[in-house]
Amino acid sequence: MASKRVFSEQILARLTKPLTEADVKPQFIFNEAKQKSFWRPPQVSLRVQNDLRKACIQQGIDPLSIGLPFVQPRKPLRTKPNKLEKHERTRAERQETIRKNVEKMPETIQAWKEDKLKEAAKQKSSLPF
Repeated sequence: MASKRVFSEQILARLTKPLTEADVKPQFIFNEAKQKSFWRPPQVSLRVQNDLRKACIQQGIDPLSIGLPFVQPRKPLRTKPNKLEKHERTRAERQETIRKNVEKMPETIQAWKEDKLKEAAKQKSSLPF
């Protein structure tokens, strides 16, 4: 509970009376005369049961002692990471290749200059004029 809730006197008065199983669970009823069956809803709705549980916790009473059923703790939601844009997903890989290329840059520049000189030497004629 995020904030302290103020419960009505009516709900607090219900904490003194124990609840039966028929009050909190739906019942399967079979009518032999009509040969029909149906489910009867609980006398205390799930919302009211939850309010009673919260009031019990606030008053320091065990909810099981007044007949409320045990509530299984819910599993935490499974969250997946956002898909992101493609350029955001591949950013680390791109930056790694850029870093490697920057490290090799002096060798690449040296090889490029040598190729340029070789090309210039090919273009030069052997004639003296």
